[in-house]
Amino acid sequence: MQKIDKYELIAMMILFLIGTSPLYELGVGAKQDAWLVVIVAMLAGLLLLLVYLFIQKGNEDRNLFEILNQHLGRILGTIVTIAYIFYFSYESMRNTREFGDIINISFLPKTPLSVLMLIMILLSAYAISKGTEVFFRVVEFLLPFTILGYFLIFLMFIVSKNIHLERLQPVLEHGIMPVIREAIPKVISFPFGEVVVFLAFWKHLNNKKNLSKLSIFSYLFVGILLLIFNLLNLTILSPQILSITTLPMLRSVRLIEIADFLERLDPVIILLIYIGIFVKMTAFYLGAVIGLSYLVKMSHKKSTVIVGAFIYTISFAAPNFIYHTWIGFNRNLLYDFPVFQIGIPLALAAVVLMKRLFSRKGKLSRRS
Repeated sequence: MQKIDKYELIAMMILFLIGTSPLYELGVGAKQDAWLVVIVAMLAGLLLLLVYLFIQKGNEDRNLFEILNQHLGRILGTIVTIAYIFYFSYESMRNTREFGDIINISFLPKTPLSVLMLIMILLSAYAISKGTEVFFRVVEFLLPFTILGYFLIFLMFIVSKNIHLERLQPVLEHGIMPVIREAIPKVISFPFGEVVVFLAFWKHLNNKKNLSKLSIFSYLFVGILLLIFNLLNLTILSPQILSITTLPMLRSVRLIEIADFLERLDPVIILLIYIGIFVKMTAFYLGAVIGLSYLVKMSHKKSTVIVGAFIYTISFAAPNFIYHTWIGFNRNLLYDFPVFQIGIPLALAAVVLMKRLFSRKGKLSRRS
């Protein structure tokens, strides 16, 4: 059986949650209060994480798909399993398309989008074919470089003196409701609710006693990191510019100019984002592969090929990057993703809790 240790889990959760999140200004609809949106969504998402952990702790040696069939029954469990396979595949596709479009727009405009996405799929498929344990080890190796990269970007923002704290005022100009509307469910869905995919991986942890502590630590670490970069974008570009900018972090980085020689650092942020996209895209891809292998009793490698072909095919669904982004933020985050991140997990947690309570009552009645 594939096994992962605590450091591999921490690395995976951190890089997975970072993903493409720093590229976008989360909660930009709340204008200068976007940083408050991140805080509210992070706290609400933490409650969701506790729900996921509750489900896993009651089923330590099962993954998401085994848990669904155990508690929902064969027919309903199979239906929900199929739904999650499509959901994970779709999430993976979104990251694949984002990678292709960002590289295409920023660096390789003459390279066909199909080629860029194919390279991404093949790299992910190769990593997945080696198994969960190997993939987690690769991510553990990538973590120090990524954290160091973001730390250096942060320092350069400070040194470049482009930060204007007055752009955060007035705080809560229109009250708390715009903040809540932006946070729930939009910013919960991206990126915090995406942790639901770890229900497919947590059973592989060596020492499950540390599961909650490690997961919560990783979650809060990334939440604070995203809050810092959200604040930086707000104070560097202003809410007005952010509202009309597709990739605000790239625009912010381009403003860095130190001592007339250190500038044009977009390749650095693109490299960091590529690592995040690769980890998140591959994690969702792996989640779908695990689900398909469990559902139809197919070998891991065959499932990898089938799911990869499916992800690559649907990556061409959006005609352009603008439409792809619009669908993500105005449709998926509001209506589609909350079903898999909030609705089904809450229902599943309720079933697990009820079974546990009835089991205890049965034991007590037998003793009496």
